[in-house]
Amino acid sequence: MNPIILVADDEPTIRNLFQEVFSLEGFAVETAANGAEVIQLLGGSAGANRILLLDLQMPILDGWGVVRWLVEHPDVKLRTKIILMSAAEKLKQASALEHDAEMAKPIGIDAMLEIIQPFIEGFQS
Repeated sequence: MNPIILVADDEPTIRNLFQEVFSLEGFAVETAANGAEVIQLLGGSAGANRILLLDLQMPILDGWGVVRWLVEHPDVKLRTKIILMSAAEKLKQASALEHDAEMAKPIGIDAMLEIIQPFIEGFQS
C-alpha cells in the first residue's frame, strides 16, 4: 500500500501544486500550512506510513520544531520519512537535523518524484 504524502509548506501555491501532482500519481495527500498542523496529522492517525515533505520555514512551528517532535515520538518517526524542503542555504543550516532526504527549492516535478520514489518503494516492500 502506498504511503500518504504529507506536504507541509506555508505557501498555498506549493501545497496545491504538490497535492495535484501526487493525487494524479495516485497517492493519498495531506497538506499542512504550519508545523502544528503537521503534528496534529501525524499524531492523529496511528499506523499510517507517511512521506513528509517538510518546509523548514513555516509560521507557528517551523520544520526544526517538527523534527524535534518526531525525534521525541519514535513510534511515529519510524513510519515517517522526512524530506526537508527549503532554499539551499537553509538546508545547509539544517544538516544536523534527522532527515532522510533534501529538496532545494525551487524544484521541478520530475526531480521531486525521483527523490521520493525510493521511499515509496521502501514502504511498499
